Amino acid sequence: MQAITVSLVPGAEQLDKNALGIDVRFSLQPFIRFIERKIEVEQTAKVNFYRYILEQFKQYPELSEQIASADAQRYTQLYELIYTALSPILNEESEQFWALGAPLTPCFYYGTSGFYSIMMDFGTNKVKKDLKMPPADEILKSIKTTFYNLLLSKFYNFTLTDVDFTVRSIIDPETHLLKYYRMNVDTRFMDIESLGELPELSLQKIKDGLQDENDTLNILGSLLPPDKFKVEGISVVSLTDVTGEYALESIKNVIIEHNDCAVGSHDKNITIALQTLVGSDQVEFGILPYLRLNDKTVVNDHSGFQSIIIEMARQEQDDNIDYQLLLEEYLAHPRRLIFPEIVEDEHKDYPMLRLLWNKGIRSYALFPLYYSGRLVGCLELYAKDPSFFNSSTLSKIESAFPLLAQLFQNIITAFNAEISAVITEKFTSLQPAVQWRFYQAAFNYLNAKGLGKKLPVESIFFKGVYPFYGAVDIKDSSIERNLAIRKDLYSHFDLLETTLCDIKSKVKSLNEKTIPSPTGLWNHKEFDELSDREILRIEDYLLRQLPAYLHLLKDTQPEVSETVDNYFSQVDPQGALYKNRLEYEKSMQSINRTISTLLEEFNIELQEVYPCYFEKFRTDGVEFDIYLGEAIAHLTPMPADMVQTFRSLQLAVIAKIAKA
Repeated sequence: MQAITVSLVPGAEQLDKNALGIDVRFSLQPFIRFIERKIEVEQTAKVNFYRYILEQFKQYPELSEQIASADAQRYTQLYELIYTALSPILNEESEQFWALGAPLTPCFYYGTSGFYSIMMDFGTNKVKKDLKMPPADEILKSIKTTFYNLLLSKFYNFTLTDVDFTVRSIIDPETHLLKYYRMNVDTRFMDIESLGELPELSLQKIKDGLQDENDTLNILGSLLPPDKFKVEGISVVSLTDVTGEYALESIKNVIIEHNDCAVGSHDKNITIALQTLVGSDQVEFGILPYLRLNDKTVVNDHSGFQSIIIEMARQEQDDNIDYQLLLEEYLAHPRRLIFPEIVEDEHKDYPMLRLLWNKGIRSYALFPLYYSGRLVGCLELYAKDPSFFNSSTLSKIESAFPLLAQLFQNIITAFNAEISAVITEKFTSLQPAVQWRFYQAAFNYLNAKGLGKKLPVESIFFKGVYPFYGAVDIKDSSIERNLAIRKDLYSHFDLLETTLCDIKSKVKSLNEKTIPSPTGLWNHKEFDELSDREILRIEDYLLRQLPAYLHLLKDTQPEVSETVDNYFSQVDPQGALYKNRLEYEKSMQSINRTISTLLEEFNIELQEVYPCYFEKFRTDGVEFDIYLGEAIAHLTPMPADMVQTFRSLQLAVIAKIAKA
């Protein structure tokens, strides 16, 4: 334990007023009263320890008054008793990140060695210069929220959502990676007093004026000014290592921002996140999405995600190792392969290990990853030093498997879309009328060994063709679709609000923080329309986050089973909460089916008249393109009046659709 005064914000050592203007007093009296209450109710041997603590505190009668900042270091032996009373007795002090300080100020007087090793530069005896703290406004917001929670809990019997903040430490000298800690504040030993008459206040009064969390604090600031209150006591804080949570959050961010993943811009971010998760920069990772093209597994270098085994097999160009065959065999029978320490005797059974051995890699593991029960890729782990490759490393990485599987699925989807985009962008779509030309181009490409030389594909074009275009649009369809979604969401959130209120009335121990909140997802009073991204976020909350919580709550709190079952019975995708969307889709499908049927008949008629390229595609309505010419028909002469014939047929079908 160490007694060092450290302030996370310059000037916070002065205790007369804090940043909010509150009368703050550093005092041990709230803790003494807490111990006195414990002695009255405790029936185990702990009561003897509590009595001992009280006897030690009574030796300092001056503790009935506040402690000046200059005198804070005089009572270190009492601080140690507080630590002993509040900490698990069997835990090592150096492994606990615990400190004691003034209430509602980021100023600490006493703490564990572990706490100060994170915060302090012992060379200068000051806060580490490269310690990454939250912005000052975030710290102030956290202090504000803590203050009003104290106030509202004591005088009005309700609280706000807690606001924790995260301390990002300097780079760990052992792992060379950032570590993250969440600061938790124990407010049991703070007492608040009003310096004047309190106004009448209700939760509904505050709720009526709320727009967001900042509005809450602003409203409370005007109704209950901080300078009208006095807070005395101590602030007990602890730091929780949340590095693993941040690593997983980084992977989630890559998934959300996957638009650029196809060009490999996030490969480095994934690697750093995984290294942070396992706690070592000596472990490297290879990522191999399961990409299929023409019923064959392919390695797409353009994705930016690579396999170390395949990369080395390519570099070595070893005739004895067919990496494509190895890949196909493994994917046909996927299983975990773990080699904690590669030895030469294993090279015969696993030829790929020789490649790793030659590159100095001494540990290797390969994990298949599944998405919805379907293989989507593999994750490689490898290290040159086997000491970094242990059971702890492997167990930590498993927590990332579901997220990596989602990422792999996104990569697969992006790859398939990229293939389609290349064909769409560089070629005419592969319609029967023009397939012959693409087959010819592919044959020419292979004959020229273009794949190995990475030569461009020959341009495919058709000379002397006549273009035709037609479109059938449904007026205001996008507006009607958005309106249907909003109407259904109004009903859904009304049901949700009723359900959550019913749950809270039956389970008094629940609070706002316990229940996944829809706040911030969608304010139906303000939004006139919803973007696709907002719709996805709302659906993620309603279809994934909330059901998981309600099922868990139902299992642990039987009294809410009827409420939860009633909610799920009403949210069936074919039920009343989807009424407007179902009606909209049914209407659109009916219209588009009619249009598509007429255009399919039109295409058949055209092909019988003369072979042509025909493509229809759906937007909110249906559009179609036609290209006519001998270059497309391939060896079929075109009559001179064929263009006029096609124009007449096009006009006729548009008129027919309009009347349908």
